[in-house]
Amino acid sequence: MTPTVADAALFLSSAAGLSILLKATLFLALGLTATWLARRGRASVRHVLLAATFATLLALPFLVLLGPAVSIEIPIGAGDDALAATNATAARDSVSTPPRGNPSIGSASSTSAGTSWATLAVGVWVGGAALLLMSVAFDLWRVRRIVRQGLPWIELRQTVSSLAAEGGVRRAVDVLRHEDVAAPFMCGTWRPAIVLPAAATAWSDADLDRALVHELEHVRRVDWAVQVAARVTCACYWCHPLVWVAWRGLCLDAERACDDAVVQRAERTDYAEQLVSMAERMSRANAQPVLGMANRSDLARRVAAVLDRTQRRGRAGALAAASAICAAVLVVGAIAPARAIGVSPTRDAGVQTASAPSRNAAASRPARPNALAVGLFEAASDGDIDSITKLLDAGANVNAVISGDGSPLIGAAREGQLDAVRLLLDRGADVDMGVSGDGNALIMAAREGRVDVVTILLDHGASIDYAVPGDENALIQASGNGRLEVVELLVSRGANVNARIWAPRTRNDGEWRTPLSMARQNQHTPVVEFLQSVGAVE
Repeated sequence: MTPTVADAALFLSSAAGLSILLKATLFLALGLTATWLARRGRASVRHVLLAATFATLLALPFLVLLGPAVSIEIPIGAGDDALAATNATAARDSVSTPPRGNPSIGSASSTSAGTSWATLAVGVWVGGAALLLMSVAFDLWRVRRIVRQGLPWIELRQTVSSLAAEGGVRRAVDVLRHEDVAAPFMCGTWRPAIVLPAAATAWSDADLDRALVHELEHVRRVDWAVQVAARVTCACYWCHPLVWVAWRGLCLDAERACDDAVVQRAERTDYAEQLVSMAERMSRANAQPVLGMANRSDLARRVAAVLDRTQRRGRAGALAAASAICAAVLVVGAIAPARAIGVSPTRDAGVQTASAPSRNAAASRPARPNALAVGLFEAASDGDIDSITKLLDAGANVNAVISGDGSPLIGAAREGQLDAVRLLLDRGADVDMGVSGDGNALIMAAREGRVDVVTILLDHGASIDYAVPGDENALIQASGNGRLEVVELLVSRGANVNARIWAPRTRNDGEWRTPLSMARQNQHTPVVEFLQSVGAVE
């Protein structure tokens, strides 16, 4: 039983999913720690910290899957290396090309078992996320229906306008009544609305003012948009326990920040009694689709905070918000692009990895085969753009060197895979990196007569006369293989027609090779005539 394309995609997606999960854990830990440190401060500040945490979680998958990768090499043992090689090779084989042979029964059983567990895990996660996202969509639909069916409370418009102006709300806010609503709540961002229970017509003016001030503070703080985004984030990370801890804290601090706005202008005991009485009415009614003023969850903590005269209150302020945003951007920018790559510390024959671009063909040190690198080389040679992208995102080294084959860029150039060459260059491949016995990308493209690849490599700054021991340079290889069109292109771009490179046959024997001598030796008359016409000599 051979791996399928779906199995390989699942492997890569699960690897990326593990990376996202680990980084999400770090972001949540940092956000919750910052919130705990600010526990004696204003609720509005804690809410900003948690909102920034949810923003990083929401952006994380896009940055991991679509953003540029920064590889971090981590030494691993031989057993771990062999295991990584087995898994990544199976992934590469199934993503790009049909298998070259029949795998053993034991290998197939192992791959099938690993795939089954991975398939089950991904299926459970996707199913849970889908159910929770459907719940969010259903609640939004319920809110939309309530707003459409709500009756405008025209008599309160002037009061709401006055309170909105005092609270710094610059948008028009609708006030509605609905018989299915047990406690006040607000919804909407561009055209916000405050929905009150039908029984609110019997409330005192003081009760109405307190309820309106609370909901108008939600409007000013854009809590509706933050809450919807946070619920979507929770649905995507539903299996992570810390995300629900952060969600509860976000909801509580949003309500406490609005409570603070009420307490700063009203008697705290009256407001606490109003919260308790509303919560009692809600206990006899159906659950609301959104968090309301008298949400039953954490009511005791809210009432205690309202009655606490030592509690710090007030808005977060621009400095706190800017600091939280800057910290979130810095953390995401530093952590999201990181990819861990296992590298063996031994110096066995096999794959050579180049962690940074190098112009020395002998600079790369041998290491145990890195399966992601092997897979990337094969994908590049086949021109499989989708697999190249997935393998790079999974942490494959774009400048990996495989003994006897070269680098991914060399393989793509040799096979004339122009799109793959462009992609690898865009993702940081060293255009001049050489491998003894395999030349470099320009030399191999010239040898095989890949005019379009030679052109794009030169356009990306390839050194036209760069030589690799044992492989001469691009012009000598093109001349010796009769690639007249490539020879003409290289000469027009400034290649040295009289370059001389020593090519050893044995330790004490060899020959000097030039473009003209190699063209003559292999009897490529058109190339000989052209080189002579531009001044080439023996």
